[in-house]
Amino acid sequence: MKTHWNWNMINILMYQFSKKLRMFWFLAAVVIIVITVVAFAVFQRLPDQQVASRVELNRPLIVGIVSWPGYAGGIVANRGFSENEDSIFTRKYGLAVRFILIEDIDARGKAFAKGGPGGIDVVWTTIDFWANELPNFVAGGIEAEAFLHVDWSRGGDAMVADKSITSLADLKDKKVTLVQFTPSHWLLEYALRKSQLTPDEQQKIRDNLVFTQDVPTARSAFVAGHADAAVVWEPDVKQALKRDSSHVLFSTKDFPNIIADMMVAKRDFIKTHPKTIEAFIRGWFDGVDEAKKNPDLAARLLVENEPLFADLGFSETRDSLSWVYWPDLNDNAQMFGVDGSAPLFDSIFNDAGLIWKSLGVIDEPANASAAKNDSFIRGAYNAQ
Repeated sequence: MKTHWNWNMINILMYQFSKKLRMFWFLAAVVIIVITVVAFAVFQRLPDQQVASRVELNRPLIVGIVSWPGYAGGIVANRGFSENEDSIFTRKYGLAVRFILIEDIDARGKAFAKGGPGGIDVVWTTIDFWANELPNFVAGGIEAEAFLHVDWSRGGDAMVADKSITSLADLKDKKVTLVQFTPSHWLLEYALRKSQLTPDEQQKIRDNLVFTQDVPTARSAFVAGHADAAVVWEPDVKQALKRDSSHVLFSTKDFPNIIADMMVAKRDFIKTHPKTIEAFIRGWFDGVDEAKKNPDLAARLLVENEPLFADLGFSETRDSLSWVYWPDLNDNAQMFGVDGSAPLFDSIFNDAGLIWKSLGVIDEPANASAAKNDSFIRGAYNAQ
């Protein structure tokens, strides 16, 4: 009887000890979880210099852009132009990013040639523009590659003309203002070559072109009546339409797959900063997803950070978003041909190169394979 009572006591004590032990481990687990969450939150809010150490770059990545709604994905991801702790690039991928607005095309090229932090690390281009620009960079000892497709122009590039011009044929004795060798020039050339105009008639239009250093100047010349038409891109299309009796003669709505914006970087920079480039790409895609779900946020950030959109106002800026398409990873896979399809990049790049050569802009077109780096998109696409 005594032995039976002792075993009962032992069982009771062991049961109570077991309960306390389970409670101890439960509380310990809670403490560990709380510490982990707090540590993660603190880590996510570290100053930019500390956060940026999670990638190779120990300073903000400097990205040069122009006023254009197609870059909203990156601007939304960054929550504006300046590096900040709320940026998706920073919080999620440990990369501080700073956008810089450079409207002047020559200044843009010089800043890219110089590189960051005094210049820019990554810069916008379009495939057609890159076909003209890359051979000149290479001649100057700079090798660079397009690594990310950020938008398609779907009406955002256009020729705005006065009421006397209702067809391309009407341009033969008119002054047309645009920025030379840019997407505006490419759009006009593409339209001319798709028209029924003879080569001599096309050349007569080329002879009357008036070139400016930036798009706002081209638009201003048209609005002031110093030109009969202007080839510009948003937000300058809407601004140009403020001229009385003006209208859009043609746009990338008519030619929807010829102007694709890309991001490019020097080959050496890509080689030495692969985690930086990967973080930038992934953060951009996150920004695209958010911009598509919340276009009001995209419009607000454009208005808050870019003077031309501020002049346009929120409502019209919001409307201008429909003039572009923001590609995701699958769209990029198609652009670079990593999904098994023929690369769209190569097709546009080669076509543009031949046109620039025919105009005497370049001696020989560059090789499309040397103009791009598809490794990051390929890796992300294969991993999904």
